[in-house]
Amino acid sequence: MMYLICAVLALTLAASLLRLFLLKRELRHLTQSLEQIIQTDTNVQLTTTSLDGNILAFTKAINDALEESRHNHFERQRTEAALKRAITNISHDLRTPLTSAKGYMQLMGSESLDEQDRVQYAQIVQGRLDTLSELMDALFEFSRITEGELEFESQKVDVSSLLRSLLSEAYPDLEEKGFRLEVDIPNESIYCICDEVYLKRVVQNLIKNVLVHGRDYMRVSLTDDALEITNAADDLDRLEIDQIFDRFYTFDASRSGKNTGLGLAIAKELTTRMGGRITASREGSALSVRVELPCGSNLVQ
Repeated sequence: MMYLICAVLALTLAASLLRLFLLKRELRHLTQSLEQIIQTDTNVQLTTTSLDGNILAFTKAINDALEESRHNHFERQRTEAALKRAITNISHDLRTPLTSAKGYMQLMGSESLDEQDRVQYAQIVQGRLDTLSELMDALFEFSRITEGELEFESQKVDVSSLLRSLLSEAYPDLEEKGFRLEVDIPNESIYCICDEVYLKRVVQNLIKNVLVHGRDYMRVSLTDDALEITNAADDLDRLEIDQIFDRFYTFDASRSGKNTGLGLAIAKELTTRMGGRITASREGSALSVRVELPCGSNLVQ
């Protein structure tokens, strides 16, 4: 009997030692594989031939950590690339009016310049400085929004009335640039639960975007579901449609020399923080921006 017990204990010990040996060997294999993956920066995952539950769980945990690390790495690369583009675009937008203003200031210093030209150049310089001021204000506003410094006051807003008022204010600029204004706003009031000041800012930015980048016409429609602004924009492709709400995105900084794309980015941030959604789509040469907020003709507080 004693010999049987000793034999069982010996077999048990041998089995435990064998299991320990196999676990140690598998851990060495996993360690070497992990070091190779880190050194070569590949997308390969750890694999194991072990059937041990602990080893399987350990391998899965490592693979999950590797996947998250790769995702974070790509996100950092994407963010860094976006930041570089942003710096380039901002530098371009700052440099262009500054260079122009500097050039006209030098011309104004000429003794041979007549008074009429001097006044005209002074007006041009003032316009360039106004452009710089608008850009700096937009940068500051975007920074405050993204840092969560703005306070939003939700209230029942008559969007129909607000929209008519803003279109009346913008009409002279639209007419001056040759835009045909098409309006489809119901006679009954359409209400939204939002911040009136920031909704006004969203609409103003959308109208300004049309004035800067659009042409021919601006169509404005309002329903219980959304506000939609449409205009002609032939130079947009599908990639740009997906990017126009990105901060500092420009339609084509090298070609247009227009402004840094903060207006639509600000519109998106404000809409999102009011609990809404803003999207863009294109059909033919028509670009449509759609703003969805909690709205309705019978909306009550």
